[in-house]
Amino acid sequence: MARLALGLWLLQSLYLILRYGWGQLVRPGSPPNWTWWVFMAVGFWLLPYVVNIGLTKDWRRKPQVALAAALAATVVANVVIYGTWWAPPLGALVWMWLVYFSAHLGGSFTLSAVLATPGCEMRAIPHLWARITGGATREHYCPGWIDTTDRWERGLHG
Repeated sequence: MARLALGLWLLQSLYLILRYGWGQLVRPGSPPNWTWWVFMAVGFWLLPYVVNIGLTKDWRRKPQVALAAALAATVVANVVIYGTWWAPPLGALVWMWLVYFSAHLGGSFTLSAVLATPGCEMRAIPHLWARITGGATREHYCPGWIDTTDRWERGLHG
């Protein structure tokens, strides 16, 4: 139930990003609402886990470093071109990143609740693919506090 609730919350966030985010993020001047900053901070912190576990990669912090470099380069370009650090190019980059992040994580949480994916919810898409194709997928325990729930659940289902 916790995964389903988190998934639906993230999918609602995706809806709000798609509906209101472009207008609020792409206009000059930093985002007007503090919730954007919180969502960006959490998204940046969790990005390596979402990418690495979700795509079965071991890139460690490289997704985070790549995003930080892209954000920094965009800020520099904004200052040169627009005379301010937050301008439409940075807003567009942040918007695309938050759309990806909330869609991937929210979809994975929701799908893992529906499919009863063992282990980390970020393995839900590979789990679905394995079920469709008749293949196998690796189980991965989640980092952080959710790991305890995964291990308990694994004991229930064997």
